[in-house]
Amino acid sequence: MITKKRFFIVGFIALILNILWEFSHHPLYIDLSGIPKYLHLIIASFMDMLIIIGIFSIVSIKNRNFNWIKNPSKFDYLMVVFLGLIIAIFIEMMNLNLGRWEYTVAMPTLFGIGISPLIQLALTGIISLIFIKQIK
Repeated sequence: MITKKRFFIVGFIALILNILWEFSHHPLYIDLSGIPKYLHLIIASFMDMLIIIGIFSIVSIKNRNFNWIKNPSKFDYLMVVFLGLIIAIFIEMMNLNLGRWEYTVAMPTLFGIGISPLIQLALTGIISLIFIKQIK
């Protein structure tokens, strides 16, 4: 399969995974954005997809090609996880400080950041990578 096509498929897989994540984890948030619930969740899922594509692009730049997706190294997996965690921390801190959302008492936190959003990008990025690796 053409590697650029794999990148497109990664985006689609990431979108589906993040839609499922956003809709299932939404009850852990108090949404203060003023955007209707479903629209907000869809927009967030598309942004998550773009972030994962961005992470994969950074790993592609490190590897100097897109072919790493076919056979990622342990370091490539670590980069996806690390970048996902760093970006998630930044997004959560920014939006909590701007008052766009808060957590309900049901959200477990680590240093004031929700565990669910903390692991989301890293986990959906890794799952996307595993899925795309299986496609011949």
